[in-house]
Amino acid sequence: MLGAIGAGAQSVAQPARGVPTVRLAITLPDNPTTGARVFVEKGCARCHALGGDNRRMGPDLGRIRLPGSVLDLAGAFWNHAPVMREKMTDLKIARPEFNDREMADLLAFLTAYRYYLAEVGGAGNPVAGREVFRQKRCASCHGDRDAWNLPGPSLERYRGHVSPIVLAQAMWNHGTEMAALMRSRGLPFPQFDGGELGDLLAFLQAGTIAADERVYVEPGSPRRGQELFAAKRCISCHVIAGQGGRGGPDLGAPERQMMRPVTAIAGSMWNHSQGMATEFARRGIPPVRFSGQEMADIIAYLYFVNYAQVSGAPSRGQQVFTNRCAGCHTLGSASVIGPDLRVAPRLNDPIAIFTAMWNHAPRMEQELRRSGVAWPRLAPGDAADLAAFLLSQRATAVPAAPRPVR
Repeated sequence: MLGAIGAGAQSVAQPARGVPTVRLAITLPDNPTTGARVFVEKGCARCHALGGDNRRMGPDLGRIRLPGSVLDLAGAFWNHAPVMREKMTDLKIARPEFNDREMADLLAFLTAYRYYLAEVGGAGNPVAGREVFRQKRCASCHGDRDAWNLPGPSLERYRGHVSPIVLAQAMWNHGTEMAALMRSRGLPFPQFDGGELGDLLAFLQAGTIAADERVYVEPGSPRRGQELFAAKRCISCHVIAGQGGRGGPDLGAPERQMMRPVTAIAGSMWNHSQGMATEFARRGIPPVRFSGQEMADIIAYLYFVNYAQVSGAPSRGQQVFTNRCAGCHTLGSASVIGPDLRVAPRLNDPIAIFTAMWNHAPRMEQELRRSGVAWPRLAPGDAADLAAFLLSQRATAVPAAPRPVR
């Protein structure tokens, strides 16, 4: 679940277009699917679909690419709050309120949905995969169960397996042996571009298998994947959020956006596997192996790697507050309409701030209409900047309340 680590913002300044920023304290979810229950119980599913049902009045959240950070998603909730309230009133649907945990779970679920859609529903093209199998010279080592004279195992065992994670895990664990064998035969180590690995896996999966023989893997846990990233010593070579070693690329850099299909992340790992193996040998690190569930967790972590790396600029957030919030709220003095946000309770982490904004949106809308003021919308980046500013004003005034960890 999302939550605070100590105070709601870490005081490590980072340059961002010349403006000092702070990293906001948002933690990785343990089980992003928990928010599916919130999505249904709070009535979101009555207006919004998640891929497939175009008859709902709200946009299909399974088909919309949600850019930006998790706080931009929270900002989108805020921007559309009056429209949602109006539609719910027309349909006589009670407007839901959330506690901090529920809001955190819902945001994590909606962020994760594309990951699970890619894993379960993002099927590759088996016809194209057959061509990949030929071009990459896979048949030089692998054949059907009767091909006893080939050095690699038969791939029949993978026919009909439903999870690409299992196949990706098998390829990774045998990568070093495969590379040595290919060198001995004068074959190049295959590299996968774009959707090639997904197509190859679709080709290998083609066929049927008895249901009780299928291999399933539970959805990956980004939190467990983060722990594995350290335990498997990936952190020895890769930097994330300024922490880690040198040698490999910074996986937390914005230009290395990892929110891609599962097979694309697995393909990237495969393409760099031999370089990693060489570096492991140089450093005396044993080869890294993954179980099926571990592979699911590590890929989930890489997908979510920038989820918790959210920074905001307090100076820009101050401008957002002055222009859009200060008409009703103050910081450190008596407020005429809204509460003093410096001392208001339970606003000590970014998600808590936006939970309170959502829950109090109907009253805010009434006051704004009475005053003839338009609904204040948040542009991309505004939510993080506003949270950074508000938390900077609270850091010495209100201690962070303990939050349950899930």
